[in-house]
Amino acid sequence: MAIPEALTTYLELRQSNDAGDEGAGLSHTSSGLFLLHVLELASYGEPRGAVTIVHDAGDHGARYLAAARVLAQARWAVALPDLRGHGRSEGLRGDSAGVREVVRDLDAVQDHVAYRQPTAPKVLIGCGLGALYALHYATTKPDALAALVLLAPRWSPRFELPAAPSGLMKMFKKLAPTAQGRVGNAVEQLLSNATARSAWSGDALVHDFVSVRAAQQAFELAAQCELRAGDVTLPTLLLHGASDRISPAQTSSALHGAHLEVRVLDGLAHDLLHEDGVSEHVRDWLALHVR
Repeated sequence: MAIPEALTTYLELRQSNDAGDEGAGLSHTSSGLFLLHVLELASYGEPRGAVTIVHDAGDHGARYLAAARVLAQARWAVALPDLRGHGRSEGLRGDSAGVREVVRDLDAVQDHVAYRQPTAPKVLIGCGLGALYALHYATTKPDALAALVLLAPRWSPRFELPAAPSGLMKMFKKLAPTAQGRVGNAVEQLLSNATARSAWSGDALVHDFVSVRAAQQAFELAAQCELRAGDVTLPTLLLHGASDRISPAQTSSALHGAHLEVRVLDGLAHDLLHEDGVSEHVRDWLALHVR
């Protein structure tokens, strides 16, 4: 069977206001519109459902094409969006108006997927910070999904923010919400696989930026999500690498819920879908839990 080519879609969305809600803007004009880049991979044969992979901070969707092909071979159609400020989507690098903006964008992606496959079960896979977004989406919109996969959630984000002005300067100058700090994505902490490390380091679309407001919102979201992880009402798999130095595996290990299955994988680091065997692990779990 021929390998399907990934197709590119740009979704025309509205700009956000400071609260992350839809801002002003008229359809089909450039003012107030925002372009969200999405790669799509068709299933190999009749689709059994649709998967959306939500990438980590500083990352982008195209890096997950190998994982998408594993799922496509199991007859899943896969969408790989670039969140705002990432990859080929518009926006200041690393900036976000918060989780309400991300939920709106994921809604747009899910609506696009549903247009192609209106009755197919939908699955979210979230990686790192994307896992927190996916968990929040699932707990606020449980009827929209058939299953959820959380990969190494950033329970305790350790972003490096610029120092606020001190002394007399603080009277005249404030730190702008869009001022850029750093995610702190050291490749040796992200990945244990040497080939994957080399690919990350050579990828011009990955970055290490996070805005002050995006970081502050991530801190708040992480605290909320840890408390709500056990409340999910749909089948949920949580995978964490035992050697993850970015997010503590112990936090994941301590979580419990009637629909939550936690597995800690020996020898693996943070960026799990680029670690050996994890895509197949997720594929096999989905085969058992989504019909």
